[in-house]
Amino acid sequence: MSEPSTAEPEKPKIPFKIRRAHFDDLANIQALLKPFVEQRKLLRRMQSELILLMANGYVAEVTTESGETKLVGFSAVEIYSRKLGEIQCLAVAEGYQGNGIGSGLVKACVDRAREKGILEVMAISASEGFLRQLGFDYSLPEQKRALFCQLHSRDEIFKDDGFDD
Repeated sequence: MSEPSTAEPEKPKIPFKIRRAHFDDLANIQALLKPFVEQRKLLRRMQSELILLMANGYVAEVTTESGETKLVGFSAVEIYSRKLGEIQCLAVAEGYQGNGIGSGLVKACVDRAREKGILEVMAISASEGFLRQLGFDYSLPEQKRALFCQLHSRDEIFKDDGFDD
């Protein structure tokens, strides 16, 4: 006789679609990012910065019970050079996290960088385990490491960034 399982039953995954971001998505992307900016999980972006990011950006959409399409995720790969790109603005709306949407967005960005011939993609995040599952690590095979020098505190940036849009 087997013992009853104490594990939580796996919640059903919400079906979603990932596609390239379009200019028409801008207002919905801004609305999606706003709570993450307010919680200081993402840096505030000017509209012009978001438009530039959208060139290599992706959105995740779900279809609501009423049949409407709702934008629930966004991420972009910012391409600095043929050598380096960075995952930017990864956000999945509350209530939709844990369904593979974030992973799908990161994979789409990595694939985009690969298509463009970019050598390396980095991601800066507090979610180490999540990124490790997607193939990111602290060092590259040649044992390179990213080192940072903080020029301004996050408090300085968030206190008065001058961007109210």
